[in-house]
Amino acid sequence: MKVIIVGAGVIGITTAYYLEAEGHEVTVVERQDRAGMETSFANAGQLCRYTARPWAGPSVPAMIFREMGRASAPYLVRLRFDPQMWRWLVSFLAQCRTSKYQKTRSNLLRIAIHSSNLMDDLIARENIDFDHCRYGVLHLFQDQKSLDYASEDERRFANADIRGETLDYASCVAIEPALNQCQTSFAGGILHQHEQTGDAHQFTAKLARILAGRGVSFEYGVEAQKFITEGESVSSLITNGGTIKADAIVIGAATNSAKLLSPMCPNLPIYPVKGYSITIPTGGYNGAPKIGIHDSSRKIGFSRLGDRLRAAGTAEFGAPNTQPSQSRIEALRDRARTIFPGAGNFEAAQTWAGLRPMTPDGAPVLGQTKWKNLFVNTGHGSLGWSLACGSGHILADLLAGRAPRIDLSGLTVDRFF
Repeated sequence: MKVIIVGAGVIGITTAYYLEAEGHEVTVVERQDRAGMETSFANAGQLCRYTARPWAGPSVPAMIFREMGRASAPYLVRLRFDPQMWRWLVSFLAQCRTSKYQKTRSNLLRIAIHSSNLMDDLIARENIDFDHCRYGVLHLFQDQKSLDYASEDERRFANADIRGETLDYASCVAIEPALNQCQTSFAGGILHQHEQTGDAHQFTAKLARILAGRGVSFEYGVEAQKFITEGESVSSLITNGGTIKADAIVIGAATNSAKLLSPMCPNLPIYPVKGYSITIPTGGYNGAPKIGIHDSSRKIGFSRLGDRLRAAGTAEFGAPNTQPSQSRIEALRDRARTIFPGAGNFEAAQTWAGLRPMTPDGAPVLGQTKWKNLFVNTGHGSLGWSLACGSGHILADLLAGRAPRIDLSGLTVDRFF
C-alpha cells in the first residue's frame, strides 16, 4: 500500500517507522527542510510512562485567574479577539472537573504505557543515541498542600508499581544532590523511577535517516494544501510541489493538522499553545541535575541531555507567532537559575519557542476519519514525545485492519463530533 504521512516530527517519523516495517511504500511530506524542526525540536525531553497527565486538572482554573497577566505565569492567556481561542478555552475549562480529569488520565495512561514499551523495543533494536537516560523524574512541590494532593492522586492507582514515591525535601536532595544549591523552598517531591529522559529532536532526526536508508521517501520543503476525494475515499494530496496519489494518508502535522483537515473534519478542536525552552551548556560546571526534574508549581521540566540542561514548559494561549517572548524566556531562565544556579552558562543558553497541538481534554486524536483511507495522528500537545511510538504503532495496526493492542476509548476523532 502506498501511504503518505504529512508531518516529519516525532509523530510522523514513528508512524513511518511502523508502516515501513509492515512493508508499505511510505512517503513523508514535511514543510521544513529537515525532520523534527517544529514541535519536536526543543521540548522538555521527559518520556512519561506513568506520569502522562492532561493539562486540564481541577486546580488549573484558579491558577489561570490567579496568575493572569504575569510574565512568569505557568499558563498565560493573551487577551485578544480570537474566537477560536475562547471557544477552545471554554471547552478546556469544562474538562478540568475531577471526573473528566480522571477519565482522561486513565486514557492517557493506557497509551503511555503502550508507547513506553514500544520505545524500549525500538531503542534496543535500532541502537539510536539521543542522550537517553533512565534515572527517573522527580516532581517537586512548593507547598505541603500541593504535595498532599499529588500524593493522594498517586494512591488512586490500584497497582502500587505505578505509584510514585512521596519524599520529604531532605530525601529529594539525597537523591539529587544538585538540589543542595537550590535558592527556593520545596515541601517535598514524588519520585517516578520508571520515567526516562532524552532528546526528541536527536531521536527524530536519526530515526528519519535510518528510514531513508530503508527506502522511505522524504519530501522536505513541501507543504500539504488540500485533498482530492473520490466517493468515500481520498485519492490524492495536493501540495505546493504538485499532486501525490496514495492509497492512504495519515495526518500528523501537529498544529497545522486542524487547518489541513478543516474541509474534511470542520471544527476539530486542536489549538496551537505556545511553549518555551532554554538549553543551557553544562560543560565545566557541576551543578546540573542527573535525574529529570519537574517543578510542579511553575510547570517547568528539567532534563539533562549530555552536556546540556534543557528547561522547558509553560503555556501561552493567543500567541501570534513562534517568536520567543523575552519576558517569558527571562522568567524561565530565572527559575532555572534559582533551582540550579551552578548548572551551567545561563547567558549562553539557546532559546526556543514552539507551538503544541492541544486538544481541550489533553488526549491525542487517533484513527480513521469518515473517509475510509484518511487517518489522523495528531493533537498530542506536550505529550507527543511520550506517546509517539504507541500512536504510530496504533496507526499501523489500523491500516492493516488489525485491532490495536489497547482500547482507543477517549482517543479517537469521533469524541468531538
